[in-house]
Amino acid sequence: MLKKQTRKLVRWGSSNTLIISLPREWTKKNNLTSDQEVSILENPDGSLIILPSPVTPEKNILTATIDIQKYPTKEFLDQIIQTKYLSGNDLITITSKQAFTQTRYQEITQIAQNLLGFEITSKTPNQITLQDVMSIQQTNLTLLIRIISRTTLELLENLIQALEENNTTLAEAIIQSRDNIYKYHMRIVRQLRKALQYPALLTQMELTAQDTLDYTTYVTTINDIAENIETMSRAILKYPHPPKNKHHQATVELIKETLQLLQQVTGAFLFRKVQDAIDTPSTIAKIKEQKRETEIQIDKETSLPGAITLQIILDATEKIAEAARPIAQAALRQSL
Repeated sequence: MLKKQTRKLVRWGSSNTLIISLPREWTKKNNLTSDQEVSILENPDGSLIILPSPVTPEKNILTATIDIQKYPTKEFLDQIIQTKYLSGNDLITITSKQAFTQTRYQEITQIAQNLLGFEITSKTPNQITLQDVMSIQQTNLTLLIRIISRTTLELLENLIQALEENNTTLAEAIIQSRDNIYKYHMRIVRQLRKALQYPALLTQMELTAQDTLDYTTYVTTINDIAENIETMSRAILKYPHPPKNKHHQATVELIKETLQLLQQVTGAFLFRKVQDAIDTPSTIAKIKEQKRETEIQIDKETSLPGAITLQIILDATEKIAEAARPIAQAALRQSL
């Protein structure tokens, strides 16, 4: 809960400078004296943030304790641990009145492997501690966002190749690689949520509150795109391979145009290319129209082999194209 206090503005000497006093509890908590400095930041809305200097995020260590007996299944436990992870906790302690079984320990180990930056740092018969070993200084948010962007584009490139070659081995590799995108997405969202909780971290990351919203929108959308690429890959594995006819080729060409759209819109966000963001809606409309035309042609041949595969891929392609819209909007907010 935020603590609200008011302070009266006082004129300093004969100048027009106005000063305020700082709350005594706050200065004591941060070990500030009259000889030290504080940082004053102005938000886009005109409000001010006062931070002790230097910024010390080490003080903002968040901890959580989980009683494993309350979560008897791995799926339930996984959800709870992920929630604590996303909430910005640096230490997650899992306790048990009875000694952990080997099965439960293996479950926790598998869950921890999906939490980028976290490791099991201690283990006793009744307690396991997961700890963030990647500090805020080591977490290069821009680098993580570029990695998740590049990896997702590579997945779509591989999907095109898998469809062109009917390559099930490559389709399986895409599904496995998709997990890495989810891990990066989780880590980025965790850092952004924690930064919103602690303005000092937000300052150190050189972000505004609006930046965190745009970045969250971006990485969440990228994760959704990866999910649709996984859906396309699973269709290649599950259903009969579509023959290399005009419908197959039209589908491949549509995915290639969607890949170009993603390359442009991610570039617009990462490198502030305004025109590419502005052009996005018209490109989306073009792709959707081409998708409908391809569907009409496929529907005319009711016995077309591989029609189910092509339809699933076409639907996922349209969703990927639509996902470019919020990215473009975020890119414009970042640029203008």
